[in-house]
Amino acid sequence: MRRNIILLIIILSILISGCIENPFRQVPIIKINMTFIEKDGIAEVVNYDITQESVSFLARPVREHAPFPAISARAMIVKGKNSSIGPWEMLPYSGPGTYTLNVSFEKNPLVNDSIHISVYVLDKDGERMGAFKDNIVWR
Repeated sequence: MRRNIILLIIILSILISGCIENPFRQVPIIKINMTFIEKDGIAEVVNYDITQESVSFLARPVREHAPFPAISARAMIVKGKNSSIGPWEMLPYSGPGTYTLNVSFEKNPLVNDSIHISVYVLDKDGERMGAFKDNIVWR
């Protein structure tokens, strides 16, 4: 019993000191809602909405790769003192329809940073069959 209490105190001390990421803190993400149609083998976005949000550290995108065909996206902080390129996030693509994808950052964006978002639709061979890009200013 005493050993368990000591172990719990050590783990809490490490968490509080910042040596391990706080699983309850909020991290910024970009949420992309998009609707695709297909014409002649090309995936075209007909509507999309990009919003900035924050989620708990535990709910952040997991950076897993999806099997092809897939939708792949990343966010880049392209202007500001904080410039960085985020990881590619992927989601399986099963044809025309509406999809939601959360994209994370390498570094947290600062107010007024310019963010460039790239979204690609990849076919079964990993070749690009559609894309769209947009820029936002972090608020």
